[in-house]
Amino acid sequence: MGEEQTFWKLKGNRVEEYAGIKFQELYAYYSNRLSYSEVENLVERMTGEKQLSDQGIWAGVKEKVAEISQEIVRQVKPILEQIPDQELKVNPQIDLYNPQQEEILLFEDGILVKEQKAERESRTQLHKLRKKPSTEDRSQKFYQTDVVLLQKAKGGYEYMTTPIDAQGKVILSLAEVLKAKVIQEYGLGTSERPLNLVAIADGAKSIRCRMTSVFGEQVTMILDWYHLSRKVRKLMGSVTRNQAEKSEHLKFLLSNLWQGKVAIAIEYLQDQVKTKKPKVLEELINYLSKHQEEIINYQRRQKVGKPIGSGRVEKAVDLVVGRRQKKKGMSWSAKGSQALAVLRVAELNHQWGAIFGMETSAL
Repeated sequence: MGEEQTFWKLKGNRVEEYAGIKFQELYAYYSNRLSYSEVENLVERMTGEKQLSDQGIWAGVKEKVAEISQEIVRQVKPILEQIPDQELKVNPQIDLYNPQQEEILLFEDGILVKEQKAERESRTQLHKLRKKPSTEDRSQKFYQTDVVLLQKAKGGYEYMTTPIDAQGKVILSLAEVLKAKVIQEYGLGTSERPLNLVAIADGAKSIRCRMTSVFGEQVTMILDWYHLSRKVRKLMGSVTRNQAEKSEHLKFLLSNLWQGKVAIAIEYLQDQVKTKKPKVLEELINYLSKHQEEIINYQRRQKVGKPIGSGRVEKAVDLVVGRRQKKKGMSWSAKGSQALAVLRVAELNHQWGAIFGMETSAL
């Protein structure tokens, strides 16, 4: 059997014994937990003979991911086509500190994995690189996979990532998927009952752009407290001249930012902090100014039991991408990384049975 034939199309006696639904599921399930060569060896140990190479398994994964992605398009396109000129009615004045205020929570984050070179070097080339590394040779590019979590109307969260075809081409943007899923769960919203959408993220420009493209400028964004405090600590480590100064300044800054007092923190940085690195200080001031509308009173919101951080989605990107793709020495093509993300998202959304024909419900 040629490598271009995938395990989804195995024929002969091996189908009867191994290549039914469970056999297909086996490859898909373990491809997001082990390397393709490890999956190849696992199946050989289980079946007693070699079924496919690692490349054949990868071909099968691409085929199944394309099927899943096409099903997402089949669901999303009709929803978007019904409302081509309608915008979602989003509440621009959500009371973030009211324990009785219902919210629709959105979380988004991205994770970087090492990008695979177009052509792998031969052993001789690699040996030369190790002996005489250059700046260019040591440079490493990364590919980012984005994951969105949407709170569902009946509880729990739905995972989303960008659907792709078998060639790795994006066939629907993540923004389009997100918009359709919100409409599917909550409708368009009305002037009397607008959608109380609250997005919690790390402040990345790409996330802000995606959220505003879907929901408009009025969407409520919260800058995740963990990322805010980490950014301040990192930059203040370069701004201050010694550890004592750093501790003193951080105590004041973080205390005020925790209560949402951004103007006081900026004024303090401008008037009270002396540094030999004015550009770094300016960077911090600009960062706080840029995100001023997204920095809330974290203390007050936490007291009423509402989320202030994006820890939930950080765990999500680890489940979707990190655990499989961030292991030492691994590198990925954009297509390979995103394909496994699509497959894993389907699993986390409890769509496994529908995908492998074990139930009739749609994805």
